[in-house]
Amino acid sequence: AYYPHPKSCIYKLNSRNNVRLGFGYAKIKEAKILIEQYIKNGGEINAKPILMFADALQEYLKFHQGKYRDEHICEIENIYNELKCKISPHPIMGGYQVISKTTFSDEEIKIIENLFNKRHSIREFSHLPVDHSKLKKAIQLATCCPSACNRQGYRCYIISKEKIHLLDNWLDGIGGFSKDVDKFIMITGKISVYRKAEELQWVVTATVFASYLTISLEALGIGCCFIQRPIIPNEQQDSIFTKLNIPKDEQIVCVLGIGNLKDEYKVPISYRLPVEDILTEK
Repeated sequence: AYYPHPKSCIYKLNSRNNVRLGFGYAKIKEAKILIEQYIKNGGEINAKPILMFADALQEYLKFHQGKYRDEHICEIENIYNELKCKISPHPIMGGYQVISKTTFSDEEIKIIENLFNKRHSIREFSHLPVDHSKLKKAIQLATCCPSACNRQGYRCYIISKEKIHLLDNWLDGIGGFSKDVDKFIMITGKISVYRKAEELQWVVTATVFASYLTISLEALGIGCCFIQRPIIPNEQQDSIFTKLNIPKDEQIVCVLGIGNLKDEYKVPISYRLPVEDILTEK
């Protein structure tokens, strides 16, 4: 079920200016109820979202200590203390941190520019298998992408070309280059991390993750090509999900075909519109 992440409360703590003391009570209560339902249905008390919630509550109470106290703060203290007694010791997973401004040198900016400018959609690959550790590192880097309240509503599945038959011809029509692909990465959006009123936000989050992943793959020397597929559920997708053991609360957003880069390869010329053609300033 949808889990209300406490990060929105932490944003208010970070601002420090004009903070309304006692804010966030309704969301904290909602989270408590959902956690209780989750545990009642057999969920694990040390699930990562619960640990993040407990740590955020700790920071929330620290902020109010000595400044403000009412019956709501007392109730939130009880919620936190009850959780604290049940969860296991763990690295800090919630709260806030102070970040120093980063200034990139001209040389570093040039490297970043090269990374973006030299990324292409690759349709021909070497026959050497992609290094699994590099692939995992690229995926880990891509998780630095932004997502609403840090809900991270994206998942990915690595499918080797030996198991492409599990996709039930779902990739028909993408051209002959699929035979040169070493692996496919199926990226899905996790629908259940969003409220009903946030319908289709899972598409945005998963697409942002996929975009970051194309850059991190490029940085590690792995070529990739976006493969767009219909995102409307159908019987074929249900069959694929069953074979790949993908939860029913996820939905396919796109697939990346990946492989190691050749020393030299051809790509289509992709003319980019000038910024003036896509930018409107009001």
